[in-house]
Amino acid sequence: MSMAIKKKKPKILVTKNGPYLVTGNVALKAEKIVNDADGYPRKWEETKKYAAKELYLLCRCGQSKNKPFCDGTHLNIGFIDENNLK
Repeated sequence: MSMAIKKKKPKILVTKNGPYLVTGNVALKAEKIVNDADGYPRKWEETKKYAAKELYLLCRCGQSKNKPFCDGTHLNIGFIDENNLK
C-alpha cells in the first residue's frame, strides 16, 4: 500500500502586534531593486537565499537585529499594528 505524503499549503498569518508567521515549506530570498543608468528602478536582484523551512517568523516592526527574522524586539518596543486594532 502506497502512502502519499500530503504537503501543507503555504500560508501567511499576520499575528496581532507581532511577526508574520509563514508556514508550508516556503523558499525565502532577499532581493534588492536595481536601477538603470537614469536612476529608475528596473529589476530585482537576488542578494541572499535561505533554506526552505516549514515555519518562519518574519519581522514586522522593523527593529529586529536578525532581519528578516523576528527576534522578539516588538515585545520590548511596544509595537502596535495600527491596522490591526480590532
